[in-house]
Amino acid sequence: MNIALLKNQNRITPVTTQQKQILKYAHHHSMSVDSTEIENSEFSFSLEERREFRGFLRSLNENDHLIIFDLHTFSENTMELIKIFECLLKRSISVHIADINACIHVKSEPVALLELLLRHQEFQQNDMKEKKNGRPKGRISKSKFDVHRSLIIELLEAKEPITQIAKTLHVSRTSLKDYVNSRGLKELVKAKVSLLKTHNEKLFMPKHTHEKECSLSQILSD
Repeated sequence: MNIALLKNQNRITPVTTQQKQILKYAHHHSMSVDSTEIENSEFSFSLEERREFRGFLRSLNENDHLIIFDLHTFSENTMELIKIFECLLKRSISVHIADINACIHVKSEPVALLELLLRHQEFQQNDMKEKKNGRPKGRISKSKFDVHRSLIIELLEAKEPITQIAKTLHVSRTSLKDYVNSRGLKELVKAKVSLLKTHNEKLFMPKHTHEKECSLSQILSD
């Protein structure tokens, strides 16, 4: 199965740009997009703190293919990336990185992943220098609507109007509209629907490999 994973609140690349690049990558490699997921957690959170993301990782099956725009979809932290890749590769899950037209899989040379992580770390260091020399980028503040995010996205996918969603949640229409706009939720829904409707070509799947237990199984099962 081929799953596209989009990162919400990406400070560098909007969802629409992620979507276009993933579609371009999938088309170039004759891949279908069977499912789309949205990653909502904060960049700074550890894997242990990202319950929803851990649930997503648990849902993946051996030999699945995960398509992301860039490594920021997973994490900003290099050590967190190592943990995530360790878990995915030991379950023979391939990771396609659309922005650099690369694929990391269980048979990849270790140096390929190392170079990728080093490049990511260098980018992060440069980003930190820019923040020190200029005004730091602001974060989106927490909202009382965050607990309803998944339901709001589902209702938007079902084409429910904001007014009706506000009634369902028993909240102010104006406040809900501001939340949806500030989080770009309508954009996310459009991207998700578009990805699911795009491409129907079958992907050549790698040969079966024996499943290995992920060393993060305890974290993922929490």
